[in-house]
Amino acid sequence: MELSLFEYELSSGFNWTDREQEAIAKLEKILGDRLFDLTIQNGDRELKARQYVGVFRLGDRTVEVLPKMYRSNYAASQKQEAVRNLLYMLEYTNQLSVKQYALSSLSQQDLDWFEILTRLFAMNLLEEWQRGAFRNYQSVSDTLPVLKGKWNLTEQLRRPERKHLFAVTFDEFTADNQLNRVLRYVVERLYQLTRNFHNRQMLHDLQQWMEEVTLLSKVNVEDLRLIPITRLNQRFEPLLNLARLFLENESLQLSSGNFQTFAFALDMNKLFEEFVISFISRHRQKILPTQLQDCELLPQSLRAVRYLAKTSNQQVFQLKPDLVMRQKGDFPLIMDTKYKRLKEGDRKLGVSQADFYQMYAYAQRYKCANVLLIYPQVVGMSELRARFDIEDGTITAATIDLCGDLSKQEERDKLIHRLRGIFADSQGV
Repeated sequence: MELSLFEYELSSGFNWTDREQEAIAKLEKILGDRLFDLTIQNGDRELKARQYVGVFRLGDRTVEVLPKMYRSNYAASQKQEAVRNLLYMLEYTNQLSVKQYALSSLSQQDLDWFEILTRLFAMNLLEEWQRGAFRNYQSVSDTLPVLKGKWNLTEQLRRPERKHLFAVTFDEFTADNQLNRVLRYVVERLYQLTRNFHNRQMLHDLQQWMEEVTLLSKVNVEDLRLIPITRLNQRFEPLLNLARLFLENESLQLSSGNFQTFAFALDMNKLFEEFVISFISRHRQKILPTQLQDCELLPQSLRAVRYLAKTSNQQVFQLKPDLVMRQKGDFPLIMDTKYKRLKEGDRKLGVSQADFYQMYAYAQRYKCANVLLIYPQVVGMSELRARFDIEDGTITAATIDLCGDLSKQEERDKLIHRLRGIFADSQGV
């Protein structure tokens, strides 16, 4: 059984079991946060999704959670749009490579989010491996009947009974290197987890193609950072980024007898932030007003860190805006993204007090007159914008619509137009 929910949506007729409740509790302990609210509605045991988007497998049942901004009264009709735009946003932020023709095809298939990413990984890796595996020179130590490379005399003298063999070290041009070992490990893990026949077949083909590559017993995200990206292996970088998504979620797996449980969770707060900043950076000439065109764009306040206080001559309470704009040492604008739902009809638009205090702190410490808050627009909601006057400046909160098909130029043009208006308004243009 597969259940699709949107963030904060309540299931209907799910009737979770005690074993599933125990499995969810264990996954939440590993994650360090709540995945679901388990409630009783009209005598039925129901699940209410929380802020994590992804796929959660509970034995024979799978729960897929999609972004809340696509939720409407006809949730089923929104699923393809949600999946398609999730793929596009991940591709746009360089976390994976999705060819334009594949966006529509993948989103229309009756697969959950995990199986779609598995298919994407398998398809791309098969394509790259058929073009040719990445090979480089690796140092190999071996015992051979002929002298090859460097003769290891110390090792040779330890084994005098093998005087007819040579202990040598030599360089071999091989596919058995760290990059391919990571990819092979992910192939094996996905083969164990996928439930889709076509995915399983492609992964099986990859297992055979990659037989010459050593299968490691364990790989973690830190191992990826040790792999240098060069012009020779750059075409595999999108696959390594997708492998990182799988490895980051690998710890969220449990197994008890034949009851397999795992969670594949995406941080939508982070993805929303990265997409908005990437989009603004790529289209800055069309989005930013004239007075901001020559600004430096500093994501995560890069090289422009500020703190709220000092203690024992040490700065504490670091401020980290999502995007700081710097111009000749001044800061004409600071932007922060919030993956939260605003409220129509509310005089504060539902902007939380904590978020507003945070923006006020940015304005004071950076001596910035204009601070901008960007929120996602939910399906069926009109565009929202509010301007709050503060001492020596303003804080503007506004929504942007990411629910249209972002793979189409007209939808991207609409987003550019919306952002241009928001930035102009924040500058009083």
